[in-house]
Amino acid sequence: MSDKHHKKHRHEEEHHDEFTSVKHTVKRKRTERKLRKKRKKVNHLKTFLSSILLIILILLGYELCTLPQWNLPQDAFSNVNSERVEIINNRILPTYVIQNELKDVEVSKLPIFLTSVTPIKKELYENPVIKKVYVRRYGFPARVQIIIRERTPIAIIKNDINAKQPLAFYTSDGFLVTHKRYMNISHYETNLLKIITSSKNIHKDIPFEKYQEIEKIVQSVETYSNEKVEYIDLRKPNDVYVKIQTTSIRLGVLDNTVFERIKRIYTILPQITEVNNKIKYIDLSWDRVNYLKLQKSK
Repeated sequence: MSDKHHKKHRHEEEHHDEFTSVKHTVKRKRTERKLRKKRKKVNHLKTFLSSILLIILILLGYELCTLPQWNLPQDAFSNVNSERVEIINNRILPTYVIQNELKDVEVSKLPIFLTSVTPIKKELYENPVIKKVYVRRYGFPARVQIIIRERTPIAIIKNDINAKQPLAFYTSDGFLVTHKRYMNISHYETNLLKIITSSKNIHKDIPFEKYQEIEKIVQSVETYSNEKVEYIDLRKPNDVYVKIQTTSIRLGVLDNTVFERIKRIYTILPQITEVNNKIKYIDLSWDRVNYLKLQKSK
């Protein structure tokens, strides 16, 4: 009986353990199901809130991008007193000249960061003095900064050495600038070659090739005189004069013998100090003959 009782008791325990295990499994699965539902709800809520936040950010971004401060005013280029357009680094070209050339530029209705600067550059590149244009865009409030890089003058052309304003000037890259509005080069004049001419058509009579020949002649005079040339006088093409610090030099015709004649400067220039009378010029216009021309005494 005891064995039977023992087996029965053991069977009841096994049954109870199995029931308990099943009960725990059901409870665990129920808990896991509740957790999954909860996570799903949380994920749905996160997705919903993220969507709302994204919409809000898009709306705020749109409102921010459409603020009028992002746009240039329509009179930005036509109004000479506009604070939205800054022009810097121009020395030859007066600011009002550049402003006048920009007055017909159409102002874009797009925000400044989407606005093309090509129309500004296209307008300014028509000016022969301007070599390069850089345009910087700034936002809030919208404004532009125009940085001008001008061509470098190397020689000025006048009809009289004492004339305040030149007729034209050559740039280092071969441009001949003749417009009166572009002659503000007084701060350059000290270091520039000065050419005096009576020509009415500088483009035709002094093309860049002719200027290059003149430049070589001037350099030769400076080499053999050891003095800087102040100006070269071409008003009489067959009777050219060069002015150096000490005196004037008559070169005459600028033919193929001119460089040989210039070489004689260093032999005759020292004689000036030996002459009591004031020298009018050194005459090198004759082949193999040179002399000092004295000023007439009063």
